[in-house]
Amino acid sequence: MRGCCHAAPSGPESDSCSTLVQNRFFGFFLSSSVFPTVPCSWTLQNPDPRRYTIFIKVTKPTGGCKPFQLRTFQYDSFLETTRTYLGMESFDEIVRLCDTTVPVAFLEGGKQFLQMRKGPPRAGMAIYGGEDFKTEYLVVGKRNPSMAACQMLCQWLEDCLASSTSNRPCGIMQTPCLCWDKPPQLSVVDSCYHNGVYLENCLPSVKESGRDAEKNG
Repeated sequence: MRGCCHAAPSGPESDSCSTLVQNRFFGFFLSSSVFPTVPCSWTLQNPDPRRYTIFIKVTKPTGGCKPFQLRTFQYDSFLETTRTYLGMESFDEIVRLCDTTVPVAFLEGGKQFLQMRKGPPRAGMAIYGGEDFKTEYLVVGKRNPSMAACQMLCQWLEDCLASSTSNRPCGIMQTPCLCWDKPPQLSVVDSCYHNGVYLENCLPSVKESGRDAEKNG
């Protein structure tokens, strides 16, 4: 039973070592820059959970990882009076930072905030001094997502599905993008299909025949 159960977080890890990312739709960081010491936290705010979804890609370290030191979860809000998170949902079983049999983890979050927290190691464990891990994030619109966001998200989904197993399912459940291979009958130049995604609110080019236009819908 050792190490299998964790109490719910009761407040920010450290007021002096915390990062809050707002109004950013994509980016990345290395753990050494965001978690220079312990305890530390990094939080990404969803500008509007009704309109946007957060997607995270974590490239794990290849060595020097200490179990249970990093916690990842999403939540609706933080209640100052009781110093607790409301609507908290843990992603620890998806991330599994120290499990290098799957070198990359993917997450999908639909709540107001997504947070990663680095705490002190368990008693008897050495202080973390291993390799960096990399975190990338996308905040994608649920309707009419940008082509650039869809190109990256579709690649993430492909990688996520390729590495998923029954014991380690893909952490991306659904996307607002249409991700599939190019059908051979469509024209890249004159159709609504471009760079691996179908464009929304698109009308086929007048150069296309009526039959091709009908195929494109």
